[in-house]
Amino acid sequence: MGLRKLALGVSVLLCNGLLFSTNPAVAQDGNLGDLRFGAAYARARGLSPDINAANATIDAAKRSYDTARAAQFPQLGVKADYDYTHQSVDGDYFGVADIDRSDTFNRYGYGVGLTQGVYRPDLLGAVDLARVGIDGAELALSETEAGVAVQVAQEYLTVADKLETLRAQYAEFFATDEQVRQIENRQRFGLVKDSDVALVRAARASAEANKIDGENAVEAARLKLALTVGGEFKRIGVLMGQTPLPLLNPSDLDTWIKTALDKRAAIAAAKKGVEAALLGVDLAKGARLPKVDLVGSRVWFDADGGVSGARTDLDERIGVEVKLPIFTSGALSANIAKAQSQVEIAEAKARSTELKIKAGVQQAYMAAVSAYRQIDARKRAIEAALDAERTTRVGLDVGTATTADWLESVRKRYGAERDYARERLAYLLSLVQLKAAAGVLGREDMSRVELLLKFPEPGWPAQTSFQPVGEEDTDASATAPTSGSAP
Repeated sequence: MGLRKLALGVSVLLCNGLLFSTNPAVAQDGNLGDLRFGAAYARARGLSPDINAANATIDAAKRSYDTARAAQFPQLGVKADYDYTHQSVDGDYFGVADIDRSDTFNRYGYGVGLTQGVYRPDLLGAVDLARVGIDGAELALSETEAGVAVQVAQEYLTVADKLETLRAQYAEFFATDEQVRQIENRQRFGLVKDSDVALVRAARASAEANKIDGENAVEAARLKLALTVGGEFKRIGVLMGQTPLPLLNPSDLDTWIKTALDKRAAIAAAKKGVEAALLGVDLAKGARLPKVDLVGSRVWFDADGGVSGARTDLDERIGVEVKLPIFTSGALSANIAKAQSQVEIAEAKARSTELKIKAGVQQAYMAAVSAYRQIDARKRAIEAALDAERTTRVGLDVGTATTADWLESVRKRYGAERDYARERLAYLLSLVQLKAAAGVLGREDMSRVELLLKFPEPGWPAQTSFQPVGEEDTDASATAPTSGSAP
C-alpha cells in the first residue's frame, strides 16, 4: 500500500469519529464543534458550581452588611395581643375596703413602638465585621476563578498531551506495519529469516495495542473536559512544533515569590480573616459596655370587663433605655477568651497560607524552568534518534544490524518526538500554573495561550511521517509532517 493512500485512509478514519466520537444524543443537544481554549475557559467559568457558590457568598455577605447597617437606624414596629382573662379581687382595691369580686373577660392590646440606638458599639462593630466579610468573599471569588482557569488549562492541555502521545503511537504503528509488508515480501524470496518476520509482526501487534490505549486515553481526557465545558466538541487547539513558546518572565524565583505575597488573593483573604477575628474581640469586649437606646411607644388597651369594669386605656411613653450587664456568671469573659483564641487561629492560618503559597510558587517555577531546559534537550534527542534510525536502517540493509535493532531505533525515534511535544505542553501549562500561584493570572494570559494553540488539519494526529527511513516518497512527506518537529 502506498504511503499517501495509507495516510489518506487514516485521515478519513479519524475524521469519521475514531478520535473524537460524539454521542448522537449529546450531539443533538448543542455540539460545540471546534473548541477554542478561550471558549473552554469562558464556558467553564460560567458553568462552574464553585464560582456560582462564590458569587452567592458575596451576595450573602452584602445582605449581611445591609442587615447590620439597618440596625443602626430607627426600628419601628407594631404589636397586637389578645388575652382571655379571669380576674379576682378579695380585699382592698384602690381605697375601697372589703372587695370580693371576680370577672372573666376579653382584653385587647395594640400599639406602635420605636427604638433608636444612641450608644451601641455592638452595632458599629457588626457593620465593620460585615464589611470585612464582603472583602473576604470577593477575594475568595478571585481565588476560585484562578482555580477554574488552571483546571481548564490542565484538562485542555491534557487532551492535547494525549493527542501527542497518540500521534507518536500512530506513527510507530504504521512504521512497523509498513515494515511487516516489506519483510513479508522479502520472505517469499527467502531473503529474511522467519524469526525476523515474527519479531516484526510482534512489534506491530504491540504498537497496535499501544495505539488502542492511546485512543482510550484521548477519549477519557476528552470526556473530562466535556464535563467541565458542558458540551461535546470535535476538535481542540494543539501546540504545533513550529510554534515559538513565550519565555519565563521574570526569570528569577524571588520576584515571583514577592509578586505572590503582594498579589495573591488567598493571602489578602487570610489577612481579612485576622481582621475579622480582631473585630470579634472588640465585639466581645464591647458586650461589657452600656447600651443606650431612645425608645418610644403608643399602646391602646381595650377590656370588655374586669374587677374595675370595662374600659379603654391609652399608654404613651418616650424615654431612654440603658442596659449594662453586671454579672453574667463568667459568660462575657468566656466569650472574650474565645474571640482571642479565634485571633490566634486566624493568624496561624495566615502564616500557613503564606507558606503554602511560597511552596506552590517554588514548585510551579521549578516545573517551568525544568520543562524549558528539557525542551532543547528533547529536541537534540530527536535529532540523535533520527540519526540512529537512519544508521540502523542502513545496517539492516547491509547485514550489520538486526531487525530488533531497527525496531528499537524506531521506538526511540517516535518516543523522542512524543517527549519533545509533551515537554512543550508541560512548559506551557507550568507558565499558567506559575501565574496562578503568583496571583497574576488574568484573562489576557488565557487569551495568549489560545493564540499559541492552532486547530490541526483534518485527520491529525495521523498525519505524521510514519515512512521508514531510507524510502523516498516526496508526495507523502509533503502531506505528512514529522511528529513533534522542531521549531
